[in-house]
Amino acid sequence: MKLSLTVEADAINVLALNMGRITIDIDGIELADLINVVCSSGYSLRIADTPGKLIVEDPLPAVTRLSGLQCSTTHITCEDNAILDLTTLQRHDGGNSDWILYTGYGYLLRLSARLYPVLELKRMGLSKDSRRLVTTLIRRYRIDILHLDAAGDLLPGFATFDW
Repeated sequence: MKLSLTVEADAINVLALNMGRITIDIDGIELADLINVVCSSGYSLRIADTPGKLIVEDPLPAVTRLSGLQCSTTHITCEDNAILDLTTLQRHDGGNSDWILYTGYGYLLRLSARLYPVLELKRMGLSKDSRRLVTTLIRRYRIDILHLDAAGDLLPGFATFDW
């Protein structure tokens, strides 16, 4: 969850807690103003068990959000591009066309739609470098969606191909 606030305060202290939570101690602002700003962002603000502590909650369950990353199609080979292109032309017959989508500029891979997406990519014949890219991004950033875009950015540390 990202929450961006612009507040004028005398002092702000932030303490990282476990499970991705933080506690914030803000001196010099009105509590009602803070609650109004947080609520206008679509979140709810509540007082925690300890008096004076506030907790921001996201009204959407975590399973409704997907994390994704966009990168350049130069991270896949020309052969990988041909395989993905052929896959997206298939009908919805239970094959791979339901989790690999053509975007007009590249491909959208819904990695969370398959139990073992990298093994599926290997079975389809994608190169080792492309599978290494997907594996690393899944492990490092826990992505559910990968957008391979012709206008996407190059990611450092990964192979690139000039096709």
